[in-house]
Amino acid sequence: MLQRKTMQLAIALGAYISLPITGQADGWIKPGEEKVKLGAGLFFPAFGTQLRVNNKNVGGGTAADLEDKLGLDDRKTTFWSSAQWRFAPKHRIGLSYFRFNRDASITAQEEIEIGDQEIIAAGATAETEFNLQATPINYTYSFIKNGKHELGGTVGIHWYKLDFKVDASAWVADQRGRGQVSAKTNAPLPLIGLRYDYHISPQWSVNAMGEIFALDLSDDTFAFSGSLYNVRLGTEYWIRNNLGVGAAVNAFGVDVDVEDSDWKGALNYRYWGPQIYLTIRF
Repeated sequence: MLQRKTMQLAIALGAYISLPITGQADGWIKPGEEKVKLGAGLFFPAFGTQLRVNNKNVGGGTAADLEDKLGLDDRKTTFWSSAQWRFAPKHRIGLSYFRFNRDASITAQEEIEIGDQEIIAAGATAETEFNLQATPINYTYSFIKNGKHELGGTVGIHWYKLDFKVDASAWVADQRGRGQVSAKTNAPLPLIGLRYDYHISPQWSVNAMGEIFALDLSDDTFAFSGSLYNVRLGTEYWIRNNLGVGAAVNAFGVDVDVEDSDWKGALNYRYWGPQIYLTIRF
């Protein structure tokens, strides 16, 4: 399905590029003057995930490496999309969306501890699901903006929805039964940082963005503390006035402790990888 969609996009792109270019000198959108920009393509990240789950009736558990111990793929191809609205010359709002769905079924070669008392026995079958939906949203104010350079400060959130479940055929506590450990959370993670765009020519630009944050949020029912970062390097080339191609490398990391009604535990999560996409502007 993904390959068919990619081929359809390539055919449509080829047909559009083959059309004659008219009015380029008069109608070409200057760098940084577009009102709306949309992008869609593929993301090829590599993962590193350690997760600890403390269930309601147990204490602190041991962090489990989900790729090494539970067999989740350490690489995944997924759809990626983005949108940007420049509502004033120095003000823009951007968002993107992607989702990682990973699952695995393994026979444990050794005991695997998930929680404090939830230990998967050697020889047991363990089925794991780890789904993460990400919607980064940010606002950028440009301190410097001219025909070549645009430097701005960013504030925003990475809204993450996480669902995790391990279902095993035998636990050390009860070799004859099945057991399950699960966790989920839906939380906005704040970020602040800088973004820089360099316009090599009217058709070609490169950009860089770095965001970090350390957070400690808590109330009567929810606690969330830790640190996170997001770094992205990219380039875009405009084949036609309204159509371009882009490539980027994105790295993200979060190391947090969570305590709420659905999950008590910790997450150490990293991903990084290239993105390729088509982009349009108006």
